[in-house]
Amino acid sequence: MEPHSFEQDGTEYEVRFERTPEGWIAHIRPEGWTEAHVVAFPEGVGFDRDDVRGSLIAGCEAAVARLPRRAPTRH
Repeated sequence: MEPHSFEQDGTEYEVRFERTPEGWIAHIRPEGWTEAHVVAFPEGVGFDRDDVRGSLIAGCEAAVARLPRRAPTRH
């Protein structure tokens, strides 16, 4: 799936999507960061089967509001 970019609260974000057997993984990287937040979207309720990309984008944009504003740590 093609990457997606969006702006929220003055910060630009780039999202890269990865398909897994269990669902989708989104790598959300704020502009200027080398690290990305990783958010999983399991198969099931919440996806519009006619617009999976749109569902994932909406989920990522909603998730950003809950992400920490500092750089994520490496584990």
